[in-house]
Amino acid sequence: MNNSANHTPRRRLVQATGAIASLALIAAACGSDDEAAAPADAEVAPVAAAADEPAEAPAEEAPAEEPAAAPAEEAPAEEPAAAPAEEAERPADWPTSLSFGAVPAENASSLEADFATTKAILEDELQLDEIEFFQATDYAGVIEGIIANRIDVAQFGGFSYVIATSNGADISVAGVMTEGPDIEPGYRSYALTQADNDEINSIEDFAGKNICFVDPGSTSGFLFPSEGLLAAGIDPSETSTDINPTFAGGHDAAAISVANGDCDGGFAYDSMVTTQLIDNGDISGVIDTLEDETVNEAEAELKIVWKSQTISGAPMAISNALPADFIAAYQEVVTTKVNADWAIANGYCSGTLEENDCAFADEADTWGFVAKDDSFYDGIRQVCEITGASKCES
Repeated sequence: MNNSANHTPRRRLVQATGAIASLALIAAACGSDDEAAAPADAEVAPVAAAADEPAEAPAEEAPAEEPAAAPAEEAPAEEPAAAPAEEAERPADWPTSLSFGAVPAENASSLEADFATTKAILEDELQLDEIEFFQATDYAGVIEGIIANRIDVAQFGGFSYVIATSNGADISVAGVMTEGPDIEPGYRSYALTQADNDEINSIEDFAGKNICFVDPGSTSGFLFPSEGLLAAGIDPSETSTDINPTFAGGHDAAAISVANGDCDGGFAYDSMVTTQLIDNGDISGVIDTLEDETVNEAEAELKIVWKSQTISGAPMAISNALPADFIAAYQEVVTTKVNADWAIANGYCSGTLEENDCAFADEADTWGFVAKDDSFYDGIRQVCEITGASKCES
């Protein structure tokens, strides 16, 4: 309510009364004594009448009617807000949950912890009730699961992906792990021995020794090491008499077995050796005899004596049994949002691109995923032909 508008008529009436009274006093002062003796009610009566009858105030002195304020309810803010894009109705044939299979790179790790950020983004962006993890003990379990449609999505190594496709798995590449948006997805296999082992200084020196591999279906833990051993004139097969092969089950287990002296030599992927084992406190350092990756040489337990060619990065694959439009949406989310830039900007993890608590996969230094297709793994298929590895066969 406008209080000033309500009080204006009374104020103007008082002003009018004061003005009339002032005129009467001036007239009295100017007149003769006879005029002063005239009856007082002749001049005062109109003043009294004016005070009693405010409704008779001149029309021109009435307050101008102020424009009514626009009602608050007519403000544009009252219009219904547009529904957020993520709340749009999803296709009825899209799944409400997914099963996700993988073999952890470290024996003691949990897939749900390793992929926590990936899981959260996919559940939110695809409106999934849940992503359930299937933690296999070897690559064969994941391959069998996705072929039998018990697993919808799987994180493979390049070799296990090739084995799956050659054995009838109907899958597509959803994205490939990388250390940065402009870095070609790839990694290397390292051959290791004890830091103080003077008998082994190259992969050729593995002949006649106890050698720890990871898994017969591991890309960097068996297939590419096999290529390196063959080039050195050593039979890498599981029935080899050139070496005594052992499968440790995990990259960490293979490297730690070498550090502990349980194996004379062994293989693991690059960042497991130079980053993860050191960060986890499993080893204190590593000596790189080939390039400049030595860490804490004085206390190093391991030394690197061979490195493979670059291996195509590890793919996440999705079953083609799912609806085609869901597969396309899944691939879009994986390759545009499951990465450190987007996840940090949208509150799924915190830190910087260099140091953060994002959990996209079970390998250190993973920035996220980029788009690649099946042909990206043709190089691995060629190594299969060179090595004749039994796992490469359909």
